[in-house]
Amino acid sequence: MIVQKASVCPLDCPDTCSLAVGVENGQVVRVRGSKANPITHGAICAKVAHQYPEFVHGPGRLRYPLLRRGSKGQGEFERTSWEQALEVIHARVTAVIGRYGAQAVLPLNYAGPHGMLAGDSMSLRFFHRLGASLLARDPLCGGIRSAAYSATFGDTPGTPLQQVSQAQLIVVWGNNASVCNLHLMRQINAARRRGAKLIVVDPRRTRVAEQAELHLPVRPGTDVVLAWAIAVELERLGGLDHAFIAKHVLGFEPFMAAAREYPPERAAQIWGCRSPTCAPSPAGTRSPRPRSSPGETGSSAIRTAARDCGRSPRYRHSRENSAWPAGDWWAAPAGRFRRPPIA
Repeated sequence: MIVQKASVCPLDCPDTCSLAVGVENGQVVRVRGSKANPITHGAICAKVAHQYPEFVHGPGRLRYPLLRRGSKGQGEFERTSWEQALEVIHARVTAVIGRYGAQAVLPLNYAGPHGMLAGDSMSLRFFHRLGASLLARDPLCGGIRSAAYSATFGDTPGTPLQQVSQAQLIVVWGNNASVCNLHLMRQINAARRRGAKLIVVDPRRTRVAEQAELHLPVRPGTDVVLAWAIAVELERLGGLDHAFIAKHVLGFEPFMAAAREYPPERAAQIWGCRSPTCAPSPAGTRSPRPRSSPGETGSSAIRTAARDCGRSPRYRHSRENSAWPAGDWWAAPAGRFRRPPIA
């Protein structure tokens, strides 16, 4: 008899999908998404749904400690008890600390399922208490993205995923969302059912690009020029919120000085769009594929994107003046879990 048990995905992913796991005779036989997590809402990726039982119980799974016998590289291991394994680890780590100091111990890990307990709580407490070195983990995965985001936006939080469905204009920029952002796509589709427009900036014609009213297939590495051109067009249309900019934005004038060197006509020559796919669908249509009229060019596509941005209430008003809800975003008190680097 299959018994269903509640669980959460343990893979290294920020979505922390809630799972309904079917167990029979002590083994996982079925994995489905559950709606316990309202963000993931029962949707899980194919690799977990179809391959996780094999991952848990397959022949490649380590089920117990193995102690190496012989030289490294020979592949000679024998099973040992957990008690003996912990004794070996304790003896080796103690010997290293006694000879070189605690900083000779370096924990090599990342985030796991990104939950507060599994991600950065208990393991950091243990290694901080030990006095081990701190691993610069950011370059291992998403830290580069986080550094770029912080350098651009400071401590400003991103839009909560559950608010995407309320948007009137969604710009998917360099994100293969249909494949890599399963739960974002659910929110995008909900917004589009309410009439939201979708713009995609991507060199490739991805599945999400095929659904967009406007696809801008930029040449790789030229999307900065596209961003400048959109900023210039927004300025021309009066679509910039100057009160918000004066209060919250640093470096606006130097940015615009650089952007004004790339009006839509010049930018279109650089990012290279004269394709019909970069033109908007005719007004009033809900075509699953972007369409165009003869003579549409990259510069007209830039103007269309800027015009849509300028018309969006979400874009035109700052959060304190907007009627849109502020959301339930919160930041983890990371300082409580970390000690400062040793001088």
